[in-house]
Amino acid sequence: MIPAPRTPTVRELIAEYATIEDRVRSLEARVHGGSAPGLTPELLKLAERERQVLAMLRRLRSAE
Repeated sequence: MIPAPRTPTVRELIAEYATIEDRVRSLEARVHGGSAPGLTPELLKLAERERQVLAMLRRLRSAE
């Protein structure tokens, strides 16, 4: 039997969100500095993960 995946805690999700935001800011600085193209695959992946983390935080909030 495969165990159910563990739901991350609010603290873990906020920490992941902060890490994502730091990485996005770093990528945006390169874009605005002219050393990188506008939309990169990494930036798109980060945006998708950011949406997932926010959705999980909202679910946890509504479950309280």
